[in-house]
Amino acid sequence: MKIALFTSHFPPQFTGGTEQVALAQALALTRRGHQVHVVSGSDEAYDGRDVVRETVQGLEVSFLPRTYAEPMDLAQSWPRVLDLAEREVQGADLIIVHHQATLGSGLVRRLQFSAPVMLWLHDHHATCPRSFRKAPSISVTCPSSEDVARVGHKACVDCLAPLKVDADSYRTTLALAARQRSFQAEVDAAAKVLVPSRTHLVRLSEFLDFGPGQVKILEPGLCIELPKVRRKPRLWKGDGPLRILHLGRRSEEKGSLDLAQAVGQMPEGRVQLVFAGGSEKGLDSALEAAAGVNEVEWHGTYDAAQLAAIAATCHVVALPSRLPESYSLCVDEALALGLPVWASGAEAARERFGALGLHVLPAGEPDVWAAAFTELIRNPAQVQAHMLDLPENIPTCQRATETLERWGQDLTRQFRDQPIPIPNDHRRLA
Repeated sequence: MKIALFTSHFPPQFTGGTEQVALAQALALTRRGHQVHVVSGSDEAYDGRDVVRETVQGLEVSFLPRTYAEPMDLAQSWPRVLDLAEREVQGADLIIVHHQATLGSGLVRRLQFSAPVMLWLHDHHATCPRSFRKAPSISVTCPSSEDVARVGHKACVDCLAPLKVDADSYRTTLALAARQRSFQAEVDAAAKVLVPSRTHLVRLSEFLDFGPGQVKILEPGLCIELPKVRRKPRLWKGDGPLRILHLGRRSEEKGSLDLAQAVGQMPEGRVQLVFAGGSEKGLDSALEAAAGVNEVEWHGTYDAAQLAAIAATCHVVALPSRLPESYSLCVDEALALGLPVWASGAEAARERFGALGLHVLPAGEPDVWAAAFTELIRNPAQVQAHMLDLPENIPTCQRATETLERWGQDLTRQFRDQPIPIPNDHRRLA
């Protein structure tokens, strides 16, 4: 098949969880003999080129930067970008949309006439301008669907104020209502909607309506190919500091500062905090200060071999995210490397692994995390028990891609066999 794969960002410009999945999936589909063309939005400055073409790990990638006249706003209506996107999919048999935040809220409706569209909902972008549907302060309560139905989006105005979307609260309320209708229309236009977990589907279903049989749960799985070695847990017996590994991007939303504050409450020399991954600008100095007298070890972005080498020196992984995680790739990575995981927001991970290798703690409570680590130091047997009780099977991107391929082929056959739709000036839908 000729497959057009869309995403809001793509390496090397930016790499987060969604981008990891998109990259791994594009490479896996290519290995299975498909022709994959990646089309990505961009936050890079517009330099006069409508399409910036690059080759990334052998993949053809077209970046579509927005101009200064196309700012990020609630409407996300950028007809020029959608025209370019439609041009890029000519001849495609299947379209996979991983994210559309930088491409426009009318993307699926525009592309649905070119080929069947599989729409991934990795986060809450379709239901909230804050992609993780997480208020910036505990003083702001996220409204339920009943609240929105009763009083509209008034409760969202204070939450969005820091984003400076509009100074007028009435216009903001109307814009949010229009945004919600627009993304519901995007869902309606998709031939298939994919979500990474049932946990995430339940959360989305409060604000979005899905057609019968429209949604499929597909676990992205491990998106890096770890060295093929048998996991040999390095049992910790309390002889030396407990080495706690934090995987992935460091940010306040991911609980990195909470973790450093927890470590900072512990006696000197009993723990070492190991960070691996990129970081939110200016955060690392705050993390080091929060960790106090305890040692912090720094590693930047990593490949599979580097991650395996780092993990081999550690005893547990800590993922104290403050966000409602839809999947958590780092949980799979940690367990695949033979390390038990202490995590918050692990409901989606519990779907896959139950209690095997997972210990759930509340988000945003460094004192609780400090107490948990203190108990581990007092009783190292707890760490040993978790390390010996890890799940045997970890989902992989390769397995997910095989399923995705099968579903895509079915959609492509159905699309070819159905009458050609005649859109009523479908460009207006964007």
